[in-house]
Amino acid sequence: MTEDDIERTLREAFDGRAREAVGDSAAPPPPRFVTGGATVRRHRRARLLAPVAAAAAVVGVVTTVAALRSSTSGDSHTVGVGVQRTSAASSPELSRTATTPATPAQAVHIKLLNTDGATYGVGMPVIAFFSKKITSGKALSEATTASVNGKPLPGAWYFETSNYYKGYPLEAHWRPESYWPAHAKVHVAIAAQSLPAGPDLAFDDALTLDFATGARTIAEVDDTTHRMTVNTDGKLLGEFPVSLGANRTPTSHGVKVIMEKGRSICMSGPGYSECGVKYTQRLTYSGEYLHSAPWNVDDIKQGIDSSNGCTNLLPDEAKRLYGILEVGDVVEYPNAPGPAMRMGDGYGDWNVPWDVWRRGGAVPVT
Repeated sequence: MTEDDIERTLREAFDGRAREAVGDSAAPPPPRFVTGGATVRRHRRARLLAPVAAAAAVVGVVTTVAALRSSTSGDSHTVGVGVQRTSAASSPELSRTATTPATPAQAVHIKLLNTDGATYGVGMPVIAFFSKKITSGKALSEATTASVNGKPLPGAWYFETSNYYKGYPLEAHWRPESYWPAHAKVHVAIAAQSLPAGPDLAFDDALTLDFATGARTIAEVDDTTHRMTVNTDGKLLGEFPVSLGANRTPTSHGVKVIMEKGRSICMSGPGYSECGVKYTQRLTYSGEYLHSAPWNVDDIKQGIDSSNGCTNLLPDEAKRLYGILEVGDVVEYPNAPGPAMRMGDGYGDWNVPWDVWRRGGAVPVT
């Protein structure tokens, strides 16, 4: 393109754009807020600003022409890319339009089983339920802290599938490496709100829990001697005869924790069917209890295992133990003949080695 061609192009562009901008037949766009005389003033202002608009249009033509000249001299990189990139970057509206909004994370709600202000035995874990199956427990683990009598106590979460609460498919227990200290005030803080729980998942609440621990009461049931020994704060409280599960319904072995007390239940086994069983203290979801068994007094006294898996106690001794033991107290079965107590069978937390526990179970925590 020659210098004459460029000059003619600029002159024609300026003339045409100017006439187009001030043409009387083109009414200005309606104002956003219409008040008296606004339309007239806006039309006049459009006429006054028309030369400026024309000049801006010409600048665009000059840019195009300059780019064309550049292309004739071999600088193709400037022509094909530079003008388009500048145009998009200079328009905030275009940038916002091109941005796709992020998909909001699905909310994961946390519900605690433990009760504020309660007193538990030293084996009681902190139990949480989750409204969705999270895929990462890292943020939750880092956001959970516990203190005993004001001093920090480390611990960890362990996850497992759950059907305890409808709509809460995942369960996790938090505990320290060893049993809680006795006669203590425990504070747990779960500052999880808005933290990630895996891709497209985020916790929607933060919780705190304050509870106390009672005496360090540990019971041991020996199937060799058929006796239950109970120690409180290191002192022997007593020994009590028991009858465990018969051969076809053996009692499971391992460490159990009292889950609840006083439920009215019906029980049946070889030669008996009883409802309204008294002084029940639950040990497993499947139905192992400490309880009074007046129908089985002879076998209890003779050390014969004939229950349906429960730990049968003499009526008076069952009543006494019911008044001593609390939810969260530990009951150990080192040599019962049944299957090993597992995490999901009840509060089987203390059967999981600490190095395994810290890995998180069903959900990774690192």
